[in-house]
Amino acid sequence: MASNQSVAQHFDPEERAFVAQAIDWLEMVENDYRIILTHFLNPRERHIVMTVLGDQMPIQVQEEGLFDRAEKARLVLAPDFMTIQEDDFDLCLLQLTFAKKFVTLRHKDLLGAFLSAGIDRATFGDIVVDANRGLAQVAVEKRYVPFIEQEIQQVGKVSANWQEVERNEALVPEVQGEERLVLLPSLRLDAVIAACFGLSRTEAKSLIDGGFVAVNWSKAMACDRSVRLKDVISVRKQGRICLQSLAGHSKRDKIKAVFQIIRR
Repeated sequence: MASNQSVAQHFDPEERAFVAQAIDWLEMVENDYRIILTHFLNPRERHIVMTVLGDQMPIQVQEEGLFDRAEKARLVLAPDFMTIQEDDFDLCLLQLTFAKKFVTLRHKDLLGAFLSAGIDRATFGDIVVDANRGLAQVAVEKRYVPFIEQEIQQVGKVSANWQEVERNEALVPEVQGEERLVLLPSLRLDAVIAACFGLSRTEAKSLIDGGFVAVNWSKAMACDRSVRLKDVISVRKQGRICLQSLAGHSKRDKIKAVFQIIRR
């Protein structure tokens, strides 16, 4: 594999620590013939792993997040001669039931409960709530289940009587947003936000400067940072977008980009 430095130079400075981690994982698989299991990774992180891997190494990669179209998922990296089993992902689906006529749970209620208990965000995945059925589910790393059951006994106004349920009982997340082709003058963050949400560049800049924009779940303060494939961009009170693919340039030299756009 190429040196860490030569590979990392193709990524932004803030990503290079993760790129180095991905290289280490792949080298351990290739040299030690061992299986590597990651924490939950976001779409951009999984894209980085696959980009670093390329098609030159005898390594297979599979992902699992328990939910259909899971946003966060664990990766198993293994030599291509090994068989990856479902148990290798070491995942558990936890469920809460609530009396929908009297109380409701929201995504942010569960997220807040987990973070307040000191649980690392990388150790649990997607959170799905079905208010009509009075159910909420969270994908978690199995080894943290005893800690969660002990430390999170209340979520909002709901007593947390956690149940482990089978994968085939996973709730189906609502299909959100739409895929849309957007013409862009550049891939600058402010230009992307303006084009996707129908704002002026000045309005987009104000949102970024005000701390209302996150890229891959981290606050973004630089208007001129480039948006990259699989970046997830959240804009308060506007929604969320993810760059799915690039499709060349238009006749007027605009960048043709396909985004998944979820409006609030």
